[in-house]
Amino acid sequence: LTLSLAVVLFLTHSGTTQTVIPTYAHVDAVMGVTLTCSLCPPGTYMHAFCTATKDTVCLSCPTNHFTQFWNYLPKCLYCTNICNGNQIVKEQCSPTRNIVCECKEGYYRLHDFCVKHTQCPSGFGAKQIGTVHRNTECERCPRGTFSAVVSSCARCVNHTDCGQLPVLLRGKSWHDNVCTACTDLKDGTLLRDVLQGFFSHAKLKMRKLSRFVQLLNHDGRPDRLQRFTLLLDVKSWIVTAHKHELAKLPEILRISGFRGAKGKIDRILTQFEKAYRFCKDI
Repeated sequence: LTLSLAVVLFLTHSGTTQTVIPTYAHVDAVMGVTLTCSLCPPGTYMHAFCTATKDTVCLSCPTNHFTQFWNYLPKCLYCTNICNGNQIVKEQCSPTRNIVCECKEGYYRLHDFCVKHTQCPSGFGAKQIGTVHRNTECERCPRGTFSAVVSSCARCVNHTDCGQLPVLLRGKSWHDNVCTACTDLKDGTLLRDVLQGFFSHAKLKMRKLSRFVQLLNHDGRPDRLQRFTLLLDVKSWIVTAHKHELAKLPEILRISGFRGAKGKIDRILTQFEKAYRFCKDI
């Protein structure tokens, strides 16, 4: 399609508002004079220079080509952007724009790279949920709220109001109030859930954690390097351990060097033991 700049001028008039066509200087080889020529609008390219009697001749960009700005390019630019890795196509190639890429969900742009949103650890919630343009901002859960998950989008939520139910464990920043009736204590699932949550949240040093896992499993395996694998071992042990084995957790923690964690597990087990005795008596 050949565009006359006169037509372009006509199309850009709107009432009393007129769009000024940008120009460039061109030396006419025949006349030897410098001419002021109109640039070609976005979506077109220059097919022929202007002359003393005719303005610039512009043609539309072919498929998969574009020009984004007013120009006097001899041909349109090829749409070259490739969205890969953690990117998706936001806008397809058009006559006036190259392919536009955008970070996929869960990622944001940082220095031309798509980076995964920060995961807020348990005890922290998303103060500002990440977008394709900014990272997630985490905050420590304030008193009366908690977050029990590792997430880039979960916010802190209020502790459950136990109402008429007894509060077995007061909520912390990383777990909810544990409200319970005697029927909830029968199979030991509630205690195992609380213990697993504790180890998911606790900041345990790797070397001591490896020693702790060895003591739980009664083996001499060499230290493992991945925290995730070690914690998975701990959680698996908690699921299958008998009640009398769970009672030994504080001592195993003490031997492993986790004195602070030992005290906390002691308190959890004591609270549950009191609840067991109470329920047994009624």
